Amino acid sequence: MRKNQPAMALKTVDVATMDVCSCEFDIRKDLHVYVNYVRERSVKRSVRENKIPKADAKRIAKQLSDPEALTDIDEFGESPWLDVVDNLARGVGFVDYDTQGEYLGYTSSSPSFVDNYIDYNEPAYQRFLASSMQQQEQLLFDHLVGRYSNSDNEWFAPSAYGRLDTFSIWGCATGVVPGIKFDKVRSFLFKCLADCQPGIWYETASLIDYLKQNHPYFLIPQFLKFKYRTNEKDGRYGNFSEVDKASQTSDKISEKDRDAFERVEGRFVERFLENIPLTMGYVDLAYATSDNSGTKPSLGRIKAFKINGGFLPFMQGSLPEPAVTVLPNHEIHVESPWYPAGMLAKLEPLADLVSTDRICILKLSRTKAVAYLAEEEAADPKKDLESLTGQPLPANVAAELAEWAGQSESFVLYQGCGLVEGKNLPALIDPYEVETLSADLRLVQSPDTLFCELEQAEQVPVRVTHYANGFKRPPEGVQSVFIKNLKQQKKTKQKELITIRQQTSITLFFQDGVSLGVFTKALTENQCFVEIDKERRTVIYPTDQKAQVDSVIKQLKKNYRIKLVKEKG
Repeated sequence: MRKNQPAMALKTVDVATMDVCSCEFDIRKDLHVYVNYVRERSVKRSVRENKIPKADAKRIAKQLSDPEALTDIDEFGESPWLDVVDNLARGVGFVDYDTQGEYLGYTSSSPSFVDNYIDYNEPAYQRFLASSMQQQEQLLFDHLVGRYSNSDNEWFAPSAYGRLDTFSIWGCATGVVPGIKFDKVRSFLFKCLADCQPGIWYETASLIDYLKQNHPYFLIPQFLKFKYRTNEKDGRYGNFSEVDKASQTSDKISEKDRDAFERVEGRFVERFLENIPLTMGYVDLAYATSDNSGTKPSLGRIKAFKINGGFLPFMQGSLPEPAVTVLPNHEIHVESPWYPAGMLAKLEPLADLVSTDRICILKLSRTKAVAYLAEEEAADPKKDLESLTGQPLPANVAAELAEWAGQSESFVLYQGCGLVEGKNLPALIDPYEVETLSADLRLVQSPDTLFCELEQAEQVPVRVTHYANGFKRPPEGVQSVFIKNLKQQKKTKQKELITIRQQTSITLFFQDGVSLGVFTKALTENQCFVEIDKERRTVIYPTDQKAQVDSVIKQLKKNYRIKLVKEKG
């Protein structure tokens, strides 16, 4: 407990008869789904409403964690959850777009948004991915805590995932509301939650009572400041009225009422719990199965709350990094309380994402790894993975990565190009040059066009089209490096040495692909590399590897019945 603050002795409750709610949406994952979509496309928002176009919204919705997002767009033209993700992406600086608009003409009553494209901020997003889990969460947290207005706060704006209704927005720009620093209020309440134990259901009413007894002015200041002097007569609770559901009559809440704190500050606490804490997965909530308050907004519906695991380490500044494990079956497991976007970005060049949950599962991809190694010559996937896991890789995975590295050597294939050879080549060749191979030899594009230009410049070029399987001899009197190669080839052909190497090999024939797969895996794990023909279902190896292969067969006999039939050749 912090200094100078009374300990919170909150009551615990049994929630067996209550309606328990956990946020099933993953705002962190959906944030990256949204950013990865707009970074690859040119998305222009609508002119009138400044909304994401329906076609783009539907494509994004299909990937969001809200199962109703696509239905909402089909039926209502928009998704509340997509709006939350969209606002968050802009708020933390991953994207930007105009929110002010302009009034076109004297008769315009609302702004228009012409050519309002969503701009992707690559540096900001990459900095986020490269930062620690604690830093990532802090960025999202600070934005959400600091985002509010007179009308956009817990009293007057419903939560995207919540169930509670709100006070009427009428008059919220006057009275006590404009003077409230909602960011400081939220920060204070989060510190109160950080004093709770995870996994325990606490009674919401006891939290409200604790605040009433010990911090009665945590929300509305003790000494009121009004924007307009005419509001002073309305007093502390002049912004808040209840509506009787039966009679539909509205009654002002007076600070003289015995339960005024519960009806104003208490309602705020309830709606605070189902806003940022619930949406971010910091808490689970237990609701009353029905609303018996008889008034609007509802009162006392959130009966209890429970702190979830990742919240306390975050509030203490010690949110751990994801735990990474590489398995022998080439799966990579990433365990984290929240979506590990940064870690997944590091693994993406080598693996495919299979599933996401508290444990995200990826699968090492041979195609990706070979392409990555070809592009990044200095890359060392084995070293990189071991640095992420903190332990050596399984032997078979390390062996396969080494094999993939051998397949990553690449060459450049030039299509539609030609070679120009000659001493003191003219300058008109320069615009066609692709690469200088030597002082007298250049690789050029559009060779036919260049040949015509050389003829027009009276350079007397000679065109030689070589054979597909060898060089063609240039015309008599033409000097060329290729003539030397032809002479060398001719000399060699006069008496070419033929070397025949004899090797006796052993061939194993397998009855089916399954048994071949078991045997192949065992060979790889023992780093025994032989010739494998999956089409013929055979394993071929020289006699000097017989002892090593026999050792693998002996190991397999521990789990399989193996019958070795020797055929006479």
